Amino acid sequence: ARWSPYARPSEPRRSGAGSGCAKASRPPLRLEPATARLLGPARRAESRGSSRGAAFGTAAPTPARRRLGDLKKSDRKTDPKPAGTNPEPIQEPRVEESRGCGGFAFLCALAGHKEAITGISMPMGSDKLYSGSADGSVRVWDGNSGKCVDVIKMGGKIGCMITHDKWVFVGISKSVEAWNIQTGMKLSLQGPSGLVCSMTIKDEMLFAGMADGRIMAWKFPAKEINSELVAILAGHDRHVISLAVSATRLYSGSLDKTIRVWDLKNLQCVQTLSEHKAAVTSVLCWDQKLLSCSLDKTVKVWAASESGSLQLMHTHSEEHVSSADLIYMDISISVIF
Repeated sequence: ARWSPYARPSEPRRSGAGSGCAKASRPPLRLEPATARLLGPARRAESRGSSRGAAFGTAAPTPARRRLGDLKKSDRKTDPKPAGTNPEPIQEPRVEESRGCGGFAFLCALAGHKEAITGISMPMGSDKLYSGSADGSVRVWDGNSGKCVDVIKMGGKIGCMITHDKWVFVGISKSVEAWNIQTGMKLSLQGPSGLVCSMTIKDEMLFAGMADGRIMAWKFPAKEINSELVAILAGHDRHVISLAVSATRLYSGSLDKTIRVWDLKNLQCVQTLSEHKAAVTSVLCWDQKLLSCSLDKTVKVWAASESGSLQLMHTHSEEHVSSADLIYMDISISVIF
């Protein structure tokens, strides 16, 4: 059985899955006026795409491009490898014919991980893609050729991975490992007692959500190789699997079905949102609004009131949605913003 930070009910594949893009079987999306205005630019962009024949689930023409591997060796940059690498034979990527899929074209599959991929990262100014997996390895992929150029063994499951500037952060059991891909510097942030499930960074502060429900905070960049904790935020009862930040707030989504709102000045919980009926898998903030996605098959839109507290403005429900669709909904919201 493959590891997952939260259990999902198994469901049969829907027809058309083998074609690369499942056919849309859900009824047309009906939005309230306020939500329609919020998502207006994205919906207009979708309409323009449809007029050009790039409708979801149909093949769309793609501009001519160079094939993978056509770049000269002199055009490719190299990054210093973090300490503790364990190289493996280079694998050729599996290239497939491009197919239109909701405005995206499939390029190739990067195969190599043995278990679920729990995070991907592409540092600023790098041509390398880093992927972390529950199989305990970080794989480094060349962005020009799509080949796996390095494998880093972490010694245990990887719960999450994020990027900030030139840094790659890898959340594992009992620590967060940080690599600077420009200088080769490596930091180990100690303190967690279990698996690190989520991370985000704001104003030189790194926050990490734990499997025991706590959120840990470190000052970053750290002056010492082994940085000490600045604060521990306690309140959730189960895994903290999603974190997001705004100008003044930290938002945390958990398997305990709640979202907690934290003041970044004093790191205190100022509000708990309990309207979801299942695990909160994703939280995304934009201006004074918060969007949350849950395994209860809903996406909720929250907005700040005059007092500053969040109030539920809209709930979009999918009665026949699968866990895979919830992931697609998370990605769609990310693209909109």
